[in-house]
Amino acid sequence: MGFSWTEEQQRVLDARKKNVLVSAAAGSGKTAVLVERIIRMVTDPEDPVDIDRLLIVTFTNAAAAEMRERITKAIESRLEEQEGNGHLQRQLTLIHNAQISTIDSFCLYVIRNYFHVIELDPNFRVADEGELKLLKSDVAAELLEECYEKGEEDFLHFVECYSTGKSDKGLEELILQLYEFSMSYPWPKEWLSECAQAYRVGDSKELEESLWMGAIRRYLGQVLAELKEQTRQAVELIHQPDGPYMYEDALQGDMKLLDQLCGCGTYLEYAEAFENLVFVRLSSKKDANVSDEKRQAVKEGREQIKKVLKGLKEQFFYSSAAQVLLDIQNSRENMEVLMGLVLDFTEKLSRKKKEKNLVDFPDLEHYALEILVERTEDGWTARPAAEDLKNYFTEIMIDEYQDSNLVQEMILNSISREKDGHPNIFMVGDVKQSIYRFRLARPELFMEKYDTYSKEDHAAYQRIDLHRNFRSRLEVIDCVNFIFQRIMSKTLGNVEYDGDAALYPGADFPEAPCGNQAELLLLDPDSPDEMEEETEANARELEARAVAGRILELKESQKVWDRDLNEYRPARYSDMVILLRTVSGWAQTFTQILLSYGIPAHTSSQTGYFSTLEVQVVLNFLRLIDNPRQDLPLASVLKSPVAGLCGEDLALIKSAYPSLRFYECCEQYALGSEGEEVQEAFYGEKDSLVEPLSQPVRKKRVADKLRSFYRLLESFREKVPYTAIHELLWQILRETGYGDCAAAMPGGAQRLANLNMLVEKALDFEKTSYRGLFHFIRYIEQLQKYDVDFGEASLLGENEDAVRIMSIHKSKGLEFPIVFVSGMGKSFNKQDVRSKIVIHPDLGVGADYVDPALRVKTPTLFKKAVQRQTDLENLGEELRVLYVALTRAKEKLIMTGAVKKLAERLEAGDGVADESGGAGTGSGRLSFLKRTSAGSYLDWILPVALNSDSGIEIKPLSLLELVGLEARQQVTQKLSKEALFEWDPDEVYDPQLREILEKRLNYQYPYRKEAALKAKLSVSEIKRMGQYEADEPQDQMYEEPEIIPLLPQFIQKEGKEMTSAQRGTVYHKALECLEYQEMQKEERIRERLRILAQDGILTPQEIKVVDVSRILLFGKSSLAKRMAAAEKEGRLWREQQFVLEVPAAEVYPDYQGEAYVLIQGIIDVYFQEEDQLVVADYKSDRIRPGRERELAARYQVQLNYYQRALEQLTGKKVKEKLIYSLEAGKEIRVL
Repeated sequence: MGFSWTEEQQRVLDARKKNVLVSAAAGSGKTAVLVERIIRMVTDPEDPVDIDRLLIVTFTNAAAAEMRERITKAIESRLEEQEGNGHLQRQLTLIHNAQISTIDSFCLYVIRNYFHVIELDPNFRVADEGELKLLKSDVAAELLEECYEKGEEDFLHFVECYSTGKSDKGLEELILQLYEFSMSYPWPKEWLSECAQAYRVGDSKELEESLWMGAIRRYLGQVLAELKEQTRQAVELIHQPDGPYMYEDALQGDMKLLDQLCGCGTYLEYAEAFENLVFVRLSSKKDANVSDEKRQAVKEGREQIKKVLKGLKEQFFYSSAAQVLLDIQNSRENMEVLMGLVLDFTEKLSRKKKEKNLVDFPDLEHYALEILVERTEDGWTARPAAEDLKNYFTEIMIDEYQDSNLVQEMILNSISREKDGHPNIFMVGDVKQSIYRFRLARPELFMEKYDTYSKEDHAAYQRIDLHRNFRSRLEVIDCVNFIFQRIMSKTLGNVEYDGDAALYPGADFPEAPCGNQAELLLLDPDSPDEMEEETEANARELEARAVAGRILELKESQKVWDRDLNEYRPARYSDMVILLRTVSGWAQTFTQILLSYGIPAHTSSQTGYFSTLEVQVVLNFLRLIDNPRQDLPLASVLKSPVAGLCGEDLALIKSAYPSLRFYECCEQYALGSEGEEVQEAFYGEKDSLVEPLSQPVRKKRVADKLRSFYRLLESFREKVPYTAIHELLWQILRETGYGDCAAAMPGGAQRLANLNMLVEKALDFEKTSYRGLFHFIRYIEQLQKYDVDFGEASLLGENEDAVRIMSIHKSKGLEFPIVFVSGMGKSFNKQDVRSKIVIHPDLGVGADYVDPALRVKTPTLFKKAVQRQTDLENLGEELRVLYVALTRAKEKLIMTGAVKKLAERLEAGDGVADESGGAGTGSGRLSFLKRTSAGSYLDWILPVALNSDSGIEIKPLSLLELVGLEARQQVTQKLSKEALFEWDPDEVYDPQLREILEKRLNYQYPYRKEAALKAKLSVSEIKRMGQYEADEPQDQMYEEPEIIPLLPQFIQKEGKEMTSAQRGTVYHKALECLEYQEMQKEERIRERLRILAQDGILTPQEIKVVDVSRILLFGKSSLAKRMAAAEKEGRLWREQQFVLEVPAAEVYPDYQGEAYVLIQGIIDVYFQEEDQLVVADYKSDRIRPGRERELAARYQVQLNYYQRALEQLTGKKVKEKLIYSLEAGKEIRVL
């Protein structure tokens, strides 16, 4: 887009000092507009705002980081144009502390600054997600256990009514679910109280006034209005010249019935009307002039209306109003117990978190709210902290506003200036892309402002719509608009898909050399009878094969526009993405099929990690270390490379002891000559029930492997008490060799990355408040249970040419040239409306009425209302998810799905496609009933696509065609394999490739000699190049650590004589630590050595090596006296480290190049006299009397480098180089 802003974008950029809601359609460039608006506010010549005075709230940390980076780059770009601009330079400094963050991060900022307001310990830690799952599970189990101990009758009755199975896991999950719902409200306890209050219905008047009853009436009104409209259309049809006029009396009767139903205002009126519902029979009169087609259409339409009315009666008017009321009243006590349990759980969990000094993300929001807001009878009032922040932040900007919840709304409202009459909240989002209802997002907040804010520029509460799409081609935009104009509305999807909501093209694509028409690829998984036995592929695999075939076609024929090259180029695999509603199971199938077709594919998912083979094996091994008497983990590990047994071996083991559990079979089978030893090591006692077996070779091999495995297992069990979990995992991977085995398997790099990721998760666990292997296993199991999966470790590079496979949710915010939206025939997940208790954020908790005495369970009308409303909102969410999926495409959109009885549906769909909706507008919208009865995306897409004006190319694909595609693929693969056998492996057939290979194989590295040189040497190493010195201590600045034998000192041989090098090191340590004044008195020397031993600097054995008389002799020398004088005046330096760069030829005489090497060393001591330096070095070498000059010659090179380094370092001349020989007791001058 550059800097050419559209009229709507310009209005966004200009809006100031008001509340603004920007409804930004997909691909409308909202992020670019938001960044530009921020930059303009910061650089406004009349009223500039510092960047840290803007509160910018994003939905994810990644979005916050991207926003901060974009703003920084924009400021830097402006600064290049305005060099020396102090205000812009200041912004670059301030941006690092600017509040550009998620709402959770902002809440953390509030708490860190105002923790004292709520008396919160500031040293709290944000808990790990797995740790929270463990803690919540523990608290819920503990709570229920306490309730059982109390044995209160109402609790036990509740358990009897709603507990499922043999455990209380269902109750725990229900408590946790209600807790999560409650925490999305500003006042959780009040919400729970209101849920209980909803069952305190005294009479029919209170029943009529309930929220859930209002939901039923609204739903009935929508359905009945549509049925009435369908009946009106039928009346118009019978009045046509060849219409079935004889049906008029019946249809007029139907209209009266529907008028009566539509006129009902209360549940009792509806109940009475449905009870008296009687339809007039259609006339049997025959007339040859009447169209059979129209006669049949009227009859079928009327039967459909009668069926819907019958369904409504069975759903909502199945019993008398008195019985409906009684069922709800009888459920009251159970619901009060449930809400009480949730309140107790909330308080208990809060105490536990405070004990551990933990907070979770809901805590961050509620603590921040408590700091900012005070609850009042009329609502809330802002506290001083909120006033501070309100005065500090000039404007609040909220990105992805459609995904906000009620708590976040109140937090940000509390620090806005709206109550002071100066609205200053800027909100941007798109309700059509609100796809986080499962996280309790409230798109209604967006829609409330969307419906009430004015479009006028002068309004204090302004709405601006960004319609223009700068991402997609016209073909994609037309397809999206055509579909959603017919399926999305205010009643389903939260927004009317009208001219304000539609997309308009903004991108400029040159005319394409190939077709970009949207496609609907359909296949029928039903097999012909003659092929049924031969075909085992399920619908998912068939769809994956169809997609693979289409990808190969596109790879050969499709062109995509490359903005960087400014031209069309052939499509790559990386241009394509496959989007799935759920990746669990689907992504793996698609990946495998695509790979089998030779198509590189990568799954980008947050699931599947724990189910990978390598992770399962290691987790099962951990389970065995914790408790070896577990059948399934044992079988898993034994069959893995860890133990090396096969399936036949396991069968052999089990068949030997058919009456025992598998782990017992393994124990007994391992009994042999060493079997008893193994068993005693494990369980502390001998089992003599079964005698050791006399085994043939195979049995002996299996027994030997079992014994080896049990020894390995026991060795790890012994390490558990003193080994960190992450270290235990590393040892398992190393000592069993399983890490190497996993790396050698197909996809080895991915498997190894997954195992490394498990080690990282162990490190995360060790940061929690839990400890030990048992809790780590529970930690992982909780993550699995609550779907807190991580997805497999990602190895896909940014530029790798592979087809991406990801969930629709993960694709939000991304774009791809070619998009496959697959799995559209998969049924919607409706599990949340099928349990005994259904939860809705506004209506409350709908429950079955259960009478345990009569063993009767009846859904209350309350529950049916909650189910219906939840189902409608879930469908609305599915519509929005579909919108996100279809709007990811830049150039080509391909929808795919499997449809049973495809031919019949295609034929029947012709009449549905042009169906008129609602108020008879002729808009072509699918009826409300058609839309709300959908079970999959294809139930919406197919009838729309069948409309002749849809522009969607429908491509039915039969099983026979798929088999043909597969056959061609197999032939291609076979020919490729045959070619491999026929080719000469020593011949390169491609001349261009041959030239490249020859050039690379003949390449000579020009710096071979330099590569052989050491980049860094110590002065001792240089000396030893010409002369080996055994007793020279290391003088490297970064020494390799000494390898200490892993033996206790009392075992090590005492009195072992030190080497000359070790002895020299001891003297160096002593002389380094002694003051020169101390060296002149023996008792002072001995006292200092005692202190060095006490402080651990020298060991007792090293102290024994030191000859005090030699140090005393040195202390009385003229050199020591010169050093003492210099030290007193601060002119002496010890242990001076240095690195010196010298030509390599200077060190390596045979080298003639221009390279340099680094010389490193440590100077024992040097001091300054009369602005010149004296260098001294201590030596403990043994020398014969009169041969002191040999010692000087031996170390001349070393001292010369010391001189050179000091002269470069200090700029002063070195006048003397001295060696003090401790052996000879004299100083030696070095020339």
